[in-house]
Amino acid sequence: MLRDERSGAEKRRKVKKWQSILHLTKNLLLYEWNDKRVIIGFLTGMTVPFFWLRNFLDYAAGTGEPVNILEAFPVVVHEYKTVMFLALGWFLVISDAPFINGNTYYSLYRSKKRGWNIAMALYILVQAALYTAAVALPMILASLPLGFAGKMWSNPVYMLSQDYNLNRSTEYGISFLQQNMMRRMNMPQAFAATALCFFLYLVLMGVILYTGSLLLGGIWGIVIAFIVHVSGFELPFSGHIGLALMEYACPGNFADSGGVHLIQPVATMIGLAAALVFAGCMLINRVDFKGEVEE
Repeated sequence: MLRDERSGAEKRRKVKKWQSILHLTKNLLLYEWNDKRVIIGFLTGMTVPFFWLRNFLDYAAGTGEPVNILEAFPVVVHEYKTVMFLALGWFLVISDAPFINGNTYYSLYRSKKRGWNIAMALYILVQAALYTAAVALPMILASLPLGFAGKMWSNPVYMLSQDYNLNRSTEYGISFLQQNMMRRMNMPQAFAATALCFFLYLVLMGVILYTGSLLLGGIWGIVIAFIVHVSGFELPFSGHIGLALMEYACPGNFADSGGVHLIQPVATMIGLAAALVFAGCMLINRVDFKGEVEE
């Protein structure tokens, strides 16, 4: 009987703890969405892809054939340099990390430091999902006049995937050399895989920025995250593609004749993000929140 009572009390304590964490996450979302910086960051993520999206739609219109309304998002995300610029809006959204404000003392009292750290990680997770949707949805809407819905890839994208001489890329400013992914995935699967990898990359960059800002203070979080991000563009040219985390945002980079191998990029990004959150939980007692608030 006593053991059952203790077990019940422990379950209630855990439920109450997670309710507090979720409540804190919700309050931070509402608080941050009142900041123009967050709104501008999302608008940046929605508008930056239109440079490549316009090129893709011009190409599709030039072929005179319809495209799948889901195709624009994978095509644009796999375009050279797109992810590098798309992340700029995301960095603006989370640049206020470690999200310490006047309500932090009250939040720490209710959820303790480790619970507060988990709530911040959940906040990054939710914002990354919203940012991914904000990037993808306008592309789907813009494709409606030229598109169709379904599982099939369109003929224009198939022709684009065979453009190894880059003739169409030179003419229209868009490329998509992802035949292996097209062979192994239908259109909804490719869309979902691209959204997943892009989302996890945003989460990882967000956790890097947050953890660096939390533990090192100042601008170190944004500096470290930006260096890691930009190095993902440079490292493949030096033969270190495995260290280029930016490459993990595009599932087509892990497709070959044997299939699309998503276990490595997905496991790597989840593992690194989880390790950083764990490190934050272990080291958060060293953080001087009073000093952060006063600054």
